[in-house]
Amino acid sequence: MSKRALWWGLMIGCWGFTLAAQAQQFIYKWTDSQGQVQYSELAPPTGVQYEMVRKPAGAEQNPEAATRDLNKEQADLAKQVAEQEQKDKQQAEQAQKESEDARTKNCEAAKKNLKILQSDSPVVKTDAKGNKVALDPQQREAELKKAQKDQDYFCNP
Repeated sequence: MSKRALWWGLMIGCWGFTLAAQAQQFIYKWTDSQGQVQYSELAPPTGVQYEMVRKPAGAEQNPEAATRDLNKEQADLAKQVAEQEQKDKQQAEQAQKESEDARTKNCEAAKKNLKILQSDSPVVKTDAKGNKVALDPQQREAELKKAQKDQDYFCNP
């Protein structure tokens, strides 16, 4: 056999494999007698109009690859869920700490206000205009009750 014949034989063989590979990438699409669209790798019955449609990506069925992909997706999802749970836990702990810190500060302020109101020294407040106004006995008593409630609320968890 000559080199030329061998070369042509290889070329025709490669061309045949290419056509076979391309043929596997397409499927038939046609409408049956009941009006339903059908897809098949086999040609429709004789006389039925059809068109060749490229197979969607992933149309090949490989159970091992599908299982492997599914397991990877599940592992990735489990990892994401665990990361989100950890993040949520850290945020909840941070919020709890901030709440406790604010409660401690409010408790200290309530104790300070109560101590001032229980003392004999005059108490002044700033009004809406920015002027300092001394509290009369009724106002002082009302502020004292409010300070006691604040202390009870913030200092007794």
